[in-house]
Amino acid sequence: MTQWRPVVAGVCLAACTEALVFSMTGQFTLVGGVTGSALAGYTVGTDPADGGWHGLMAGVVWGCVLMPVSVLLTFLNRTPILFPFQYLIPLFESPGELTTALMLALSLPNVASGALGSLGRRDAQGTWFDPSMAEADTVDDA
Repeated sequence: MTQWRPVVAGVCLAACTEALVFSMTGQFTLVGGVTGSALAGYTVGTDPADGGWHGLMAGVVWGCVLMPVSVLLTFLNRTPILFPFQYLIPLFESPGELTTALMLALSLPNVASGALGSLGRRDAQGTWFDPSMAEADTVDDA
């Protein structure tokens, strides 16, 4: 079952990151969604499958916000929608190939970064985020 707090945290980080990237470059990229997915995977727990799922969900929610805004700005400013795709579009011969490439490029990085976020939390040394993860043995003084 989806936990929505990690997804919302990931979308908030994606929005902040993408706003920073857009202010610096003037184009939308995939950086915001990937960083937001990693945060969603990190905050959901240590299971990579849960991290991948929540990373995908954060990417989907962020995409529902980003894509209409980027299409609108494309029509208003005559700028490309997403950074790497203006160079890749001439390489595809059919709309089906382009659609498949877009869907894979927009979903697989989010799943991978969410899973890596969960693995990063599993391998983290320290207890600043979740004290229950640190099972320290107590030493009794003699």
